Amino acid sequence: AASRPSAPHASTSRTAVIPHPSDLAEPTSKPEGFYLVIIGQEVGIFYMWKDTALWVLEISGAIYYKCKTFQQALANYTAAYDKGELCAIPSPGGPFWPAVLHMPSP
Repeated sequence: AASRPSAPHASTSRTAVIPHPSDLAEPTSKPEGFYLVIIGQEVGIFYMWKDTALWVLEISGAIYYKCKTFQQALANYTAAYDKGELCAIPSPGGPFWPAVLHMPSP
């Protein structure tokens, strides 16, 4: 069995956070679809293609697809999470690039 990271239920890559499957919530209203992003600027389950496109288009090697149900998307996300296949690779300087924290000098 794969070990899971401790709270706050996320593991971090060098540049971005990979959400733990338990942090992904089913939508409260009917979505356009269930778009699963395995490799992209951000990873997770998204509900509108126009939003999903921002995470995956122009990303070399992006892996994403549409699932029929949230449960199917979550099962596939969980399997990818457990295998270590999720990879968030934000474009430098792009909208998903993590902000750099500047620590004051002592």
